[in-house]
Amino acid sequence: MIDWKKIKKIDAHIHLMPPDVIAANKEYGGNFIDFGDVRDYLEIMDKYNIESAFIMPFNDSCMLSMDSNVCTVHNNLFDMCGKAKNRLFCFADIDIRNNLERTIQILEDVVKREEVLGLKIHATNTAYPIDGMYYDEIFKWANKNNILVEIHSYPRTHLMDDVCSPVRIKNVIKKYPKLRISIAHIGGFQYEELIDLGLFFNISAILPDLVDKFGIEEANKILRRLDVEKLIFATDYPDNRKLEPSKIYDKYFEILSKMDFSEEEAEKICRLNALEMINKYSQKTS
Repeated sequence: MIDWKKIKKIDAHIHLMPPDVIAANKEYGGNFIDFGDVRDYLEIMDKYNIESAFIMPFNDSCMLSMDSNVCTVHNNLFDMCGKAKNRLFCFADIDIRNNLERTIQILEDVVKREEVLGLKIHATNTAYPIDGMYYDEIFKWANKNNILVEIHSYPRTHLMDDVCSPVRIKNVIKKYPKLRISIAHIGGFQYEELIDLGLFFNISAILPDLVDKFGIEEANKILRRLDVEKLIFATDYPDNRKLEPSKIYDKYFEILSKMDFSEEEAEKICRLNALEMINKYSQKTS
């Protein structure tokens, strides 16, 4: 049996919070506030042999800034990454309240930063369809500049046309077949729509849900269908839907240890595939 805890790994999808946001919301609590401190997470990284982690924004500036400004969000992300240089990296945020010219101008400046690996689009949080005009201009820019795009996709099961649904993502892929894409949460339970399209898939949030719905064996088969060469370890720490933050990593390792991945495949899932995905790893995480 593989000891997934001991394997050197990258968590390719986590959320951490700036100190001022934590302080301002301490009385209200919640997983992001109670468990989102960078200093606490660095201890978790050491405990679980996490070599590096990718901090994801929310496309909701209120979450990562006190002034609801995407530029402040980016500065806060840079500050958090700076507390663990070469261990913490981030993805650029967007705010669809800004006009497209302003959004792309901000992105052009931000992606030059050493700690920025790509950009994140969270259509569920913006309530704007992933194949809509606003995002199309961003995809066009990302495609032209070879920028990695992490797309949130965990649609409501009964809605094939949800704003973040795989069917809509396929519309994007048809228009930009060479766009570098990572699918967060594998597309939820509509993952089949995205199989064999050459995409990367991270298992943040979805892994325990797959097991709850289908059992270990079937969940194992689903992950293999997504392609082991494209599968990426990620948890969505500290807010993994059904799991308490303190139990997320142990539960992930428990589930993965019951699957039939080889040692070589486990190393790909834990680290090597993420390095392949970000494409700039020789400078950023080696």
